[in-house]
Order: sequence, then C-alpha cells, then structure tokens
Amino acid sequence: MATHANQLTRQHVDALLAIEDLDAAADWPRHNSAEVVPRNLDAKFLFEPSSYHYAEVPTGRSLAVEPAETTQLTSLLWKEWNKDLLELHHHCVHSYLLLLAEPAENQWKDKSLHGSALVRLVEFCDGLKPKCTACVARDTECRHGETESRQFKRRYQQLKEKRTAQEELFDMVQNLPEKDAADVFRRIRAGANAEAVVKHIQEGSLVMEHSNVTQVLSRFHFPFMDKIPTGLRESTYFQSLVYEAIEAAEYDTNTSQARLTLQKSNYARPLLTARMFDSLLEDAQPSNWTSVSSNDRLLQNVLDSYFIHQYPRQFFFFKDYFLEDMLTRRTEFCSPLLVNALLAKACASYRLFANRIKFWNPDSLPYRFLAEAKRLWELEDGEPKLTTIQAGCLINATMNDFGHDRPGFSYTLEALSMAHKMSLFAIRSDGSRLEHAKSFTAWGLSSWLSLQSYYYFNPPCLLDIPAGPLPDAGDESEWYGNIVLRFPPDEYPYSNDFGHGMKALSELRLIQNEIGMMCFSRSKELKKMPWIAALHIQAKLETWYRELPSQLQPRWIVYPSHMLLHCEYYAVLITLFRSQISSEDDGTQSLTQSQHNTARHIVTQASVQLESILRIYYLRHSFECYDSTLTIFLAHLANLTLEPLQQLEQNPASERSETSDSLLSTLILCFNGLYEQSKSAYIASIMLAVMKKRLSADIRNAVGRYVAIEEPDNDTDSTDETNPEYSQPILTELVLPGASLRDDPKMWRLKHLMGDHRRSLG
Repeated sequence: MATHANQLTRQHVDALLAIEDLDAAADWPRHNSAEVVPRNLDAKFLFEPSSYHYAEVPTGRSLAVEPAETTQLTSLLWKEWNKDLLELHHHCVHSYLLLLAEPAENQWKDKSLHGSALVRLVEFCDGLKPKCTACVARDTECRHGETESRQFKRRYQQLKEKRTAQEELFDMVQNLPEKDAADVFRRIRAGANAEAVVKHIQEGSLVMEHSNVTQVLSRFHFPFMDKIPTGLRESTYFQSLVYEAIEAAEYDTNTSQARLTLQKSNYARPLLTARMFDSLLEDAQPSNWTSVSSNDRLLQNVLDSYFIHQYPRQFFFFKDYFLEDMLTRRTEFCSPLLVNALLAKACASYRLFANRIKFWNPDSLPYRFLAEAKRLWELEDGEPKLTTIQAGCLINATMNDFGHDRPGFSYTLEALSMAHKMSLFAIRSDGSRLEHAKSFTAWGLSSWLSLQSYYYFNPPCLLDIPAGPLPDAGDESEWYGNIVLRFPPDEYPYSNDFGHGMKALSELRLIQNEIGMMCFSRSKELKKMPWIAALHIQAKLETWYRELPSQLQPRWIVYPSHMLLHCEYYAVLITLFRSQISSEDDGTQSLTQSQHNTARHIVTQASVQLESILRIYYLRHSFECYDSTLTIFLAHLANLTLEPLQQLEQNPASERSETSDSLLSTLILCFNGLYEQSKSAYIASIMLAVMKKRLSADIRNAVGRYVAIEEPDNDTDSTDETNPEYSQPILTELVLPGASLRDDPKMWRLKHLMGDHRRSLG
C-alpha cells in the first residue's frame, strides 16, 4: 500500500469524527483551498490532490481513490450536506463517513451516487437516540446535528441569555452597596461586556464570603465597656460552651485537646459565615418559578439566607418537599406564588442587598417579589391549596417587616379560612407526604397566629391547637427535617437541631396563645389577669423550660434561634409579672407584700438572664443578621434599662458610678442592635425611631457617640427616605415591647408612639 505526505489517514477520519459544530462543517469549502476551514479542524486535515490517498476507516477496511476523485468525493460530501441541511441534521456525523468505507469502484461506478447520496446516508443512520444503530455497532460516539428549528431555538436562547445577563447586571447594580456599584460602573465604562461583569460580581461575592470567613474575629466587641457587667456574672449562660469558646479564643492559653476542639467547632463561629449544605437547593433553578430575576445563583443565595436565619423560627412549609418540587417542577408543594412570597421575605436576611429596607422602591427586589406574589395571589381560583396557605403567611410576615402588618394580616386570615376548609387542624389519617405536609403546616400556622396575637395584643384567632401532637424530635427527627450548616473553609457538617427548636417554639407559642385568651378581648373592656392565673402560666413556662432537650439547655445552646428561644421565655416572664406590679401601681388590684416581692424577684432575675443571653448572642454572632423577634427583645431590654437610668439622671446628687456605666453600656448595646436590624427591615427603623424619642437629651448624646441615631443636620437632606419620621406613613399595630398586659394597647402601638414619645412604661 503506497503512502504519501498528503495521504488520507485515520487522522482525517478522526478529524471528521471530532466535528461537533455542524453549522461550521456546513461552511466547509467545496474546493481544495485551505483558506476557510471548520472552526475545530486544523487546515492540515484538508483533502488535497495527490497521487493516491489511503484511509483506514472505523470498519478496519482500507480504500484507495484517485486524487481527482478524492477532491470530488469531498466536494460532494459537503455539497450534499449544504443542499439538504434540514434533513441531514436528523442524522449523526458518522453517517457521512460511511461513504468512505465503501470500495472506491462501487462508489464511483455508481452514476446515481449524487441522487442516492442522501438515501444512503439516511440508511446508515436510523436516527435513534442517544445512539444510532450504526454507531452502536462500531462502538463510536453518536453526534447528532440540529434541525433548522433547533438551530433557531438555540440561537434564540443565546440571544435570550445575552439579554438576561444585561438584566441581571441591572438588578445587581440596583442592589449592590454604593462602593461596589461604582466599581461595576467603572468596569462598564472601561468596555467590559455584561456577561463578564455579572461573572465578576458573582465570583466577587464568593470571594467576599470566603474572605469574611478568614477575617472573622474571635469575638465581636461591645461598643461601650467591653466587659461583662459584674451583676451578670452569676448567670448560668456564662457557663455555656459558646461563652467558653468566646473566652478560649481570646484569653485561654489552655492547649488541651478539648479546648482546641471547642475553638474549631461551630461554637466558635458566627452564623453569618455559615452556608446551608443542601444538594436540593444547589441543583434547583428558582428562576423557573419567578419572572422577577433569572439569576439562579443569586436566588439560591437569597433562599440560603432565609433557611439559615429565618426558617428556624418561621416554619410555614416542609423544606425538603418544597425544594424537591422546585427541582422537579412539580406543583404539589411548590408554586410560583409560594416562591415569590418566600423570596420577598428572604430579602431581609440577605445582607448583600443594600436597599432591602426600601420596600416602597419599585426597583428594589423586595418590592418586585412582593408585588409578583400579590399579583399571583389575586389570580388564585379560590380553591384551598397548601402552597396558597403557606404563601399567605409569608406575605403577611413580609408586610410585618415593612410595618404594614394590619393590611398584611388579611392574607393570614384568608389562609386560616382555607386551612379550615382543608381540615388542616384535624387528626391526620395516614402517613402520606401530603398528610405530613398538612400537619407540618398546621403547626407552622398555629405558631404564627399565636405570635400575631401575643406581640400585637390582639385576641387569638385560633383557640384550638392542631389535633395531632408534635412527635418527639429525637425519635422522629425525619418528621421535622433538618438544616445542615457548614462554616467555610471548614467542610464539616453541623446540624442546627431544627426539629428540637421547632417543637420547643411551637409549645411555647401555645402558652403565649393562652395568655392572649386571658388578656386580650375583642370588646373595649380590658381583661385583667389575676395573680393566680399568672402563677398558672408561670408553672407552665417552668415546666416547658425544664423539659427542653439537652441540645437546647443553657449549657449547649449555640445558634441564634436557640438563644432567641430562651430570650422569649424570659421576656414572657418579665411581661407577665411586670403587668402584675403595674396593676398595683394603678391601684386597680392590691398584691400582698409577699406577692409583690415575688413578682419583683422574678422580673429582676429574668431581666438578668435576658441581658446575659443577648450579650452572648452579640459576642458570638453580632446583631447584623435580621430576626423580627430579636428586634422585639432588644427594645424590651432597652426599656428595662432606661427606667433605672432615668431615675439616676433625675437625682442631681448621684455621681457617675459603675452602675450607671453598666446601664449605659446595656442601653448602647441595645441601640446598636436596633440600628443594625434597621438595615434589614423597616419595622426595626420604626422601633429605633420610637426608642430614640424616649431618650433624654443627655442620654441621647451619650448613646449617639457610639450609635448613629442623631438627627440629620439642617444643611443636609433631612428627608431621608429611610427615616420613618420623614418618609413612609406608619401603619404598624405592633405594641412597644415592655407594655403591660393590663394597659390599653392603643396607647402603646408604635404608630401612636411616633407622635407621643415620653409616655412611661409600666
């Protein structure tokens, strides 16, 4: 067999086998020039005339063709390819190579080759997917081309993706902090295209997240007096592992294995550095469920922040069912309405959204997600659905964050009506996924209604608890699901003990609901809780506290949701017994001296524990991540601290002492927390504004040296749109934390206190 420099070898065949872009192959020249070649073929593989060309084809046979015939064969191949592109693209590229596998004399003696070429090609490729029969027989990869309609679809998708990148860039610039947005603007002016800038922002966000991990301090530092007040040192919470980890990282020289392990565990990490480890969310495409944004990476991060920071205390749906249906595009446990409502709520906990507080701005993502959720809500056909009930609660929760809780509560009332129609609170008949989801949602809705009643001083809407009791979170943990966290760069997974937290919080909400039934009436007449009823509630609370699982005992708590659970317990005790004391001050009921002393002692001890927990919370996690009840507890502690501070201030003979410094330190910490929370939710801005009005000039100046609470100067823009005193109407019905259960709630609602700020609590 002769060989020549330009012979047609297996390299030529391999080159053809390597053709993946059939559109490029269709542009192959019909002559022996090397000026234009397919993009993924080297020019050296062109067929060029020579004396004889030999090729080993996949079947193992060799063929010999005349030089002119080689050119003619090549030309024919591409000519027919171009001529009938639509039909040929139904078949794989290997079909054309089979022409070369026939003996040359058979190919060229057949005068009807030109007319039968397509027939022969089609015969060789039967079009089966994923491999045609010919390719299966030869054990080669089958590469199908595109029909004309598929070409149009692919090119349309490319244009759509290009347009989407520009839209994503627009959304990102709107929501980035000013400094980052300015950097993006400079890149655009320098000539960067939209896709490159979007990729830069996305990768930059990852870099920032990872850099935050390495830059995290061993602890956060108090803004004033960076030490624990002496009066708190005996608190049981300063014997906790999380506080030991805080101290060990900064002061402890003990290098024992136990200490080193503690310093590397989740007890030594702030939650703001955590990411949820869930393959369902990683693979999901939330953009399939919303028209607001097509940036799946962004939407995944927003949902990630919700599940980490908000879901443990607002569990309206079963996470795994929701994510499974989002991934598979089923609609039993996921719907566009639910996804948009969830994304609207989740924006508050995604700290990279600089304008997440500006819910009134039509260009902000919270506004757009909520508007889309409301639009979809209006399109519902009225048929009760589980996802609609869940979405109604989320819309209400989002509007609470915006300070629009009164109109928002109408969505929860509609959700409650649907729940009754679906018998959501009845005993479940079987263990199917749907029945499980109904039971889970029933408890989520029940807890939400109890919260709405207790903190807004409204009579409860739900008098009966769900018929099915909550299962044991240890024995039936799968009923609750779980959230697994990782703290990069550490890849070790940590459970957040979601099941234990949900069960404990749901049971605490039942006690709060009972308080609501005793104290809040639909009539104008105020209901008074007698002393014996207060002791009854106290006994229930103490039983609840004693029966907490080990993961939620003071020694072992670590995550914000754990700490807030304990804050809620002590805050309820404080409100319960301060209300008894205030009734005595009003002369409406007389307590015995023993009862009075008991109430004072309970309030004092609970206040110490509440402050201790919030201080440890700040040292470990800071107050940067949003939680609606954290705002309430900070304001509650601030009001408890403000009273003795004002008493010291009113005594001209009193000198600055350790007590006054300690009180001021606590007040500054609370205002710092309210300020941080106000970056995430407008309701926190309202709470901060109300609390600011309660300060005297001297205390306000002292706090203002450490927290940005001062009024804008007259020379500057005094109508800042984020300042609730100058911008949006105050619609919230939320009651100032610390108000007595015996008082008329109207006088303590935030919307009234914005104009009447010096009324004293208790």
